[in-house]
Amino acid sequence: MAKKFEFASLNNSKLTDGFWGKRTENYEEIIDSMMDALLNPTNSARLINFAIAAGESDEKFFGAHWSDGDCYKFLEGCCYIYQTTKDEKVKDLVAKYADLIARSQEEDGYICTQITLTDKGRWERYGFHELYNMGHLFTFAVAYLDAFGDDLLIGVANKLADYLYEVFKSYPKELLNFGFNPSQIMGLCDLYHVTGIEKQYQLAEIFVNMRGMSGEMEKDGIRADPTGKVKKAGNFATDQNQSLVPLRKETMATGHAVTSSYLYSGATEVYAITGEAELLVALERIYTDLISKRIYITGGTNATFVGHSERGSLTHESHGTAYELPNKIAYNETCANIGAAMWALRMLQVTEDTKYGDMAERIMYNAGISGSNLELTRYFYSNPLTFKKDEPIPGEWAQYKHKSSRRWHTYTCWCCPPQLLRTIAGIGRWVYGKGDDALYVNMFTSCDYQDEHLDIKMTTNYPYEEKIVIEVTRATNQKIKIRIPAWCDAPAVNGDAVTAGYFEAVVNSGDILNIELPMRVKFMQANPHVESDRGMVCVMRGPVVYAAEGVDNQYSLDEMYLYVDKPVTATYEKDLLGGVVTLEVMAKHIEQQSDLYYEVKTQGEDTTLKMIPYYAWANRELCDMNIWFAKA
Repeated sequence: MAKKFEFASLNNSKLTDGFWGKRTENYEEIIDSMMDALLNPTNSARLINFAIAAGESDEKFFGAHWSDGDCYKFLEGCCYIYQTTKDEKVKDLVAKYADLIARSQEEDGYICTQITLTDKGRWERYGFHELYNMGHLFTFAVAYLDAFGDDLLIGVANKLADYLYEVFKSYPKELLNFGFNPSQIMGLCDLYHVTGIEKQYQLAEIFVNMRGMSGEMEKDGIRADPTGKVKKAGNFATDQNQSLVPLRKETMATGHAVTSSYLYSGATEVYAITGEAELLVALERIYTDLISKRIYITGGTNATFVGHSERGSLTHESHGTAYELPNKIAYNETCANIGAAMWALRMLQVTEDTKYGDMAERIMYNAGISGSNLELTRYFYSNPLTFKKDEPIPGEWAQYKHKSSRRWHTYTCWCCPPQLLRTIAGIGRWVYGKGDDALYVNMFTSCDYQDEHLDIKMTTNYPYEEKIVIEVTRATNQKIKIRIPAWCDAPAVNGDAVTAGYFEAVVNSGDILNIELPMRVKFMQANPHVESDRGMVCVMRGPVVYAAEGVDNQYSLDEMYLYVDKPVTATYEKDLLGGVVTLEVMAKHIEQQSDLYYEVKTQGEDTTLKMIPYYAWANRELCDMNIWFAKA
């Protein structure tokens, strides 16, 4: 195994309070709200489809091709809620649908209600998302076992994996480009770690190997021709689903940003099992391309609604070309942002390089959670970096329809809500990692850890508080490795200066570690190749990116110019937006004109700009929002 550590089970790692613990304190409201959507007859994800498949309902199938997978993600999130709360009502809910899912499986192991309940045939189109659904079933099955000690769904998953192995083991040419959204690679690796059945990880490796094998990129690649027409039919090789180039030869992050992050996450899991050096080199190369050319400062990863890759494939919901990072029309699907964090954390596991943990943290305090309201009951699909109340993006065609001005409850693509639930409810797994000889502290939040040898308690109001306290209740010469983020200029542990990377300490019962991560407010600028942000600045405090909303400010945000050489006032407001640190930034208001072009204006009046954490925007009245501002 190439992993330096395994992330903790929620049976050992318990959120107690703090930023992440508070996010699901209202778990009953969250689950009730999501169940209301999942039982809605016109929502794109519907739990009722499993009752139909199990013979418990005579309704007709309705939902997106990926409905099953989104239901599995919701139920996975409920498993994590149960592990934290031990609420038997949550257990009963999950058990009810686990039974229906098991009864929905075909005799040969196949399970996908969008196929078995309709006239669609198996493996007709990769857009039918069969492998996406199956992958999330694998991961849900593992979560179900961990939460309840019940192997019902492991049996379902094993039978399904056996079926898939027989279908794909010979690399059938007509199926080489399948796995459009390849959650099955991660899911199979999750399953293997529980069962030890080698052909499960071998199948995952087959799915990685399949990328770029078809050789149909010139003949059948999905491309726009000079007349603007696009081929619609067939299972073509395309950058859209990362199938033009073999993964081991890839040089860039390209195509649909959810499918890419799932592919790269799955391939990292495969590397963790096989230790194949070429695979890791490719993943590091793709990651470097992503963070140096194609990621927003918020951690958003997909710039474009519709466009073309550098190699000419028509793409949507995708990474942009190099430095293509527009703000107003930024797509930044919530699932993709979280997917990038999932990948970064897996890279942290196999390399122990804390730059990956720093990026995962950046994402999770910004674009990873901006897709929900503070109550986790309303959602955004797209997460832009600026919003204009009076000039919204038109939402009547193509992917622009996902550009909503207010968060929604039910939707035509309901993939993001359960992604948010399972991530936020399960984030305690990422806080700690257990290596052969060390406990890794990867994230900072109020969270206890306990196993047969160790009992510790971490308390903090991070990222708003600069201090983290780790109290060791039980340990004997236990090594602890604490991620010290690179953004911090003067970190210290127990008063001694430390440097970025993993800080190591050996602790015993009664020891206390006081970690200090001073959060100097910083003005950030973009690479000059990012034309949308050239000459602009944004503001960060610690890992948190800040935005301004019109509701807090007197003047139009587009008329505010920031002083980057004057002090910024940071204030914790416990009654605002669930408790946040707000910033008062010195600025100049310069009134602008409505003309398309006019002489530069420099005269204005000094004022202040109030800023809130970006993730908390759109929780009050409809108003403008900006992250990037011109310099005064």
